[in-house]
Amino acid sequence: MLKKVIGTKGIFLLASLITALSLSGCADGLTEQESEGTVIYKEKLPENQETEHSEYAGADNTSNNAETVAPAKEDTADTVKPEAKAPVQSEPVSQPQAETSQPQAEKSQPQAETSVTLTDNGKAFLAQMCNELNDFNSRQAMDDKFWHDFLFNSYTGGTSENIVTEQVYREDLGFDETVVKVSIQEAQEHVKLVFGIELPDFKPAFEDMEKGQTSFFYKDGNYYIGVSDMPDYQYTFSECVADKENASNTIVKYTIDFMGESNVGTVTLGISPENNENGFIIRSKVTEFVK
Repeated sequence: MLKKVIGTKGIFLLASLITALSLSGCADGLTEQESEGTVIYKEKLPENQETEHSEYAGADNTSNNAETVAPAKEDTADTVKPEAKAPVQSEPVSQPQAETSQPQAEKSQPQAETSVTLTDNGKAFLAQMCNELNDFNSRQAMDDKFWHDFLFNSYTGGTSENIVTEQVYREDLGFDETVVKVSIQEAQEHVKLVFGIELPDFKPAFEDMEKGQTSFFYKDGNYYIGVSDMPDYQYTFSECVADKENASNTIVKYTIDFMGESNVGTVTLGISPENNENGFIIRSKVTEFVK
């Protein structure tokens, strides 16, 4: 009986022990589970926290870097601004140069105003041509009549100090006529000086003159030109300007006075540069009288 009680108690104790052990095991299991859960949580959570922290830290670093870089850009901008202002400072420097060049251009204009620099001797020569040269244009043909009138008017007055005169009997007139003897070389040089061209082969014969005509003929290398009076015109220099239609030409104007009356007309001469003693040749002449 006692054995039974003891057995029962032993069983009870054994059962209690097993239960206690079971509970202890469960507790240990729970502890282990909780530990394992806690470890897993602690292991993962710190990683996430570290990741998140690193991400935030990266963001913070980026922001910090951005904040650090921003002053550098501002410094760069501040550094660049003076360089950008440099061209602006150069503009006022270039403006005085342009202003300085304009007066130079204006000063050079008078030099290009006319193609010929007209001297006092040139003006006197042109005044003489106003009296001796008929109206003409170099684009027109210079025929025998043109050369007859030009040479006749150039020498008939006998104003040259070196003129040579002779007496030529004129049967049609019934008396000796005084003529100016001009060598063909002199006539050729005169033509070259006035027009810049060669005198053509113009040699009228004595027999070809009309009756009553003032002598003009060629014989033995000389021109014989009868002496006669020229109209009493006076020519006064008026102006010398550039030719608007032809930049290589210059326009020279003279006013005409006649028998005490002033400005009864004008003579307009077109001249161009030439390498001769005058520095020019005559291209045209136009005479206009006041009506």
